[in-house]
Amino acid sequence: MPTLWPTCMASDLSVAFLDANVLAKPVTRTLLLIGADESGVAITWSRYVEAEAERHLRSGAVAIGELRRRLDRELGPAGADPDRFQATSAKDRQVLADVDASRASYLITEDVDDFDVRDLASLRLTAIHPDLFMALRFSRRSYQHALGLLVANMKNPPRSDAEMHALIARQHPRLFAAHVDAFDVAPATSVHAEPSVLFRGVRCVTCASIVEAPMDLELGLCVDCRP
Repeated sequence: MPTLWPTCMASDLSVAFLDANVLAKPVTRTLLLIGADESGVAITWSRYVEAEAERHLRSGAVAIGELRRRLDRELGPAGADPDRFQATSAKDRQVLADVDASRASYLITEDVDDFDVRDLASLRLTAIHPDLFMALRFSRRSYQHALGLLVANMKNPPRSDAEMHALIARQHPRLFAAHVDAFDVAPATSVHAEPSVLFRGVRCVTCASIVEAPMDLELGLCVDCRP
């Protein structure tokens, strides 16, 4: 059976840190872990986030820690002094401390608005919704590779990569739209309304450059990277 995840992080890759609400979702987690490496991004998370993710797993799901051990992946380090992030709510300060310790450039989270822009700026960090992140960073090759491995490794998969592509639109409509012409299929209906805040921070998602004013980034892209 094909291997889903790389077993190490290359030092020349940008680092993206997964929040618990992303790590707990199997399809989202798998897409990121498969596609990010080919897109120049290494994925990490911490013990604190892993414990939070495991509290929200569906009954009978394999624990994140067990999955990580099977795949021989290392946790990111625990960060110190989380209370320095006073502008962010207390429950999310350790996440930022761990992001800092991991030297990550991106925090991938479904709750972007939980993290204050002042604290993100202090870390030269961007918080971004996984759907938008993948839509901006995944090449066609990395996306199709991820689809193929999803189909090959799921217990009850769709019959083809094209059908998997259609189903991706249910949770990740922006990712589907970015690769809409990869297969000639209609998108499945989205299951959730898109959050009002998809991006917050100071680092361009495409080129990783830092901007002085967060307002200069439009949906994660600096002026030079916008279409």
